[in-house]
Amino acid sequence: MVLRRENGSTIFAAYRYIFHCIDALEAEIHAIMQGMALAIQHSDCPVIVQSDSSNALAILSSDNLSRLHLVYGHLAAEIKAYLVVRKFVPLKVSRYQNRVAH
Repeated sequence: MVLRRENGSTIFAAYRYIFHCIDALEAEIHAIMQGMALAIQHSDCPVIVQSDSSNALAILSSDNLSRLHLVYGHLAAEIKAYLVVRKFVPLKVSRYQNRVAH
């Protein structure tokens, strides 16, 4: 997770090992959720959430009960709670643009 200012300079970066993860999508959803929590703590501005996973970003923008909400419901619920506290804008980026995470 990298939190940046509007000009692109880094505020901070963090990573964490997830011990029990079903798949890469769950890892991406965890990273988004943890990044949102850190952004709430360290910034009072609206936050753009960038990810190369359109499935993970779908949790931020959809209200219906899709497969994602059924499988990752506990994570989706926590993300929805963060959406009440701050404005988060999902933005799909290419895998190349997200190379810092890979």
